[in-house]
Amino acid sequence: MRSEFPQPFGPYELLRRLGRGGMAEVFLATAASRRGEGRLVALKRMHAQLSEDPSAVEMLVQEAKLCMRFSHENIAQTFELGCHDGAYFFIMEYVDGIDLGTLANVVESRGGRLDPAAVACVSLAMARGLGYAHELHDENGVRLGIVHRDVSPQNVLIARDGEVRLIDFGVAKVASRIQQTMAGIIKGKYAYMSPEQASADAIDARSDVFSLGICMWELFSGRPLFRALGAASPFAILRAVRDDPIAQVHNLAPGMPMELSRIVHTALERDVARRYQTMAALAVDLETWLLASAPGYGPAQLASYVSSVLARAPAGALPQSAIATPPMAKMRGDEYVPSQLSVAAASPLELERSATNLRRSALLRDGVRVPSINVPRASLSAAQRADLEGAPPGVGAPASMPLAVPVMMLPAVASPAFDPVRLRNAQEPTHLWRPARRTVMQFLWVGVVALVFMLGWTTVATLVRMGKW
Repeated sequence: MRSEFPQPFGPYELLRRLGRGGMAEVFLATAASRRGEGRLVALKRMHAQLSEDPSAVEMLVQEAKLCMRFSHENIAQTFELGCHDGAYFFIMEYVDGIDLGTLANVVESRGGRLDPAAVACVSLAMARGLGYAHELHDENGVRLGIVHRDVSPQNVLIARDGEVRLIDFGVAKVASRIQQTMAGIIKGKYAYMSPEQASADAIDARSDVFSLGICMWELFSGRPLFRALGAASPFAILRAVRDDPIAQVHNLAPGMPMELSRIVHTALERDVARRYQTMAALAVDLETWLLASAPGYGPAQLASYVSSVLARAPAGALPQSAIATPPMAKMRGDEYVPSQLSVAAASPLELERSATNLRRSALLRDGVRVPSINVPRASLSAAQRADLEGAPPGVGAPASMPLAVPVMMLPAVASPAFDPVRLRNAQEPTHLWRPARRTVMQFLWVGVVALVFMLGWTTVATLVRMGKW
């Protein structure tokens, strides 16, 4: 593979490498939109030496199929899984910004600590995204049992506009779909594991709560928690995660509010029964603190703070993706067209749903409350119904509905008198279903074979009747 950029990769053009991990590498690439215009995407390609490993290929395939289910403002969207020249890849939303780990390193290299309000804002977004994934259900209403298992600052991206996106659910485990990890093999970053994960015990969503607690402890204190043992063996790190005492974060961060310290250490309880039982509970506490101590702090304020931090970063401390981006629009879900290399792709209906969710999130940030899709449409105004249908919001948005508190993007709880699943199924048109390409080809081949058989049988029968056989 050539090292020069740009370089072609099937119908895509790779512009530069964004990152490299143990299983794949990620590139900034261009893809053609529905209108034929070039758009920026992130292309994640499995390492060539791993493409021959069936278990590694299966892991990447499961990651892509899993991520295609996500439609949340705090999770980077996945458009397509494909295969080109024996290399599996998938196309994702490109987040133009910086990862949380790099941002923290820039501040810590100067002996400083991140602003508590910024940390709380980012942590709240992470909790909302993870909470959405934890509560995700399949088409039959069965919870998928998703656990990220790799929550760390490197897997959190902060865009230039202040939006926060979670990435890399590659080691996530869906209880009903993915086979158990082989005995003795633990995946994920050691220093951000929960005690139960470090012990290779069964885990649930509360494992991600502990991992998020490690992230918050490090971001608030400006120090590593278990990363300080990086030079030690993995066994030493795992032992520390399970057994070493955890210092009170407010003792290491002078002036830190005690309520934030309480939130961090509740997430870091080694006894899972005393830990936050859901991400929603953690998000509520973070949101309550933000509303009381930093009212109005949101993506715009976070973007301004991150910009000021990066402006003071020393030369060479920032990756290229945080310095400059090609002057080209990013791909949106409703613009993406799957390529001929596609193995699996998000359906047009799901992509349109994602685009609608992002439009609704923009209205929430602008101070306009948009009703949930679970609300009966008869009770909505014309402008609200138009937004739910995916139409651009009217110029005169209803000013009588101010946003009192930020709305958490978590699954709604329906009352017994109203079934949102039945309403949504009734509203969704069924004619948008499209069979898979492989299924169509199978039907075509069956038809061709049946036709040849019928013609041959008819010819033989005719010859027999004529006495020529």
